[in-house]
Amino acid sequence: MPDPLAPLLEGYAEDRLRLPFCEKCGKPHLYPRARCPHCGNASLAWREASGRGSLASWSVVHRAPSPDFAAEVPYTVALVRLEEGPQLMTRVVDAPEEALRLGLPLTLRFATMPGGERRPVFAPEGVSA
Repeated sequence: MPDPLAPLLEGYAEDRLRLPFCEKCGKPHLYPRARCPHCGNASLAWREASGRGSLASWSVVHRAPSPDFAAEVPYTVALVRLEEGPQLMTRVVDAPEEALRLGLPLTLRFATMPGGERRPVFAPEGVSA
């Protein structure tokens, strides 16, 4: 059985956020699974996400969970509701804590994490890299 995460991680390496869409009910989902969590269908197609979302929840981390993240604090861990519907646990960048609010429009970017992997992050709409 192929790894259902492979297309997602391959997309990250290419600075692309792709979502699995069910070919029966048409709904996207995260995290990837072998079957659609909405209808159980096993036929899925990967499509690139719009790159837009909104802030659903967040927490500002002030104490590094390991020495690898010491230079990163403080940073914002967030739950972002993608325009397509699914939610993604990620980081919000280039936004001071006082600017964060529910529903804040966000735009996709990619960043290199302390371990060297490329991962999606989001910034407030209109803030350039």
